[in-house]
Amino acid sequence: MRRVAMRLRLLVLFALAVSLPLPFGCSAPTGSSGPDHSGSGQSASDPGRTAFETIALPATGGVGADPQAVARDLYGTDESVEGDYTEEVVNLAVSAGEQVVLFTRRGLPDDSVRGLRYRLEFAPQGGEWGLVWAGRQRICWPGRGHEDWSTAPCL
Repeated sequence: MRRVAMRLRLLVLFALAVSLPLPFGCSAPTGSSGPDHSGSGQSASDPGRTAFETIALPATGGVGADPQAVARDLYGTDESVEGDYTEEVVNLAVSAGEQVVLFTRRGLPDDSVRGLRYRLEFAPQGGEWGLVWAGRQRICWPGRGHEDWSTAPCL
């Protein structure tokens, strides 16, 4: 079942990239349609690049056929996490020349940091998608600092 979902996702992404009609029953991801990273003109779900602190790109593993899978591989965890830990990945923008992914981790087992959110920008690289920019925000546990997404540290 997981392979079928992955193939369908790749088919949708390919169809979007080359502007082919999607197969019956498929719909395109929604979100911002352009590469505006200024922080203005973004959709409500995309806070824009300027709301994130720039972080170093990983030395390896930043290229793949599916940007969402690359995001999970780079910034997710395979380990079991106690409590209400969740990971969520959402496409903010999809076009032939760019994909922007928002990867969110909540319920971290940390006494200060409640969650981390990554804005990841991908560009085509040799038939795959390569990570070209990454930014991060954090949210704190109650009483440990800000309780909204920010680049400010938690206490």
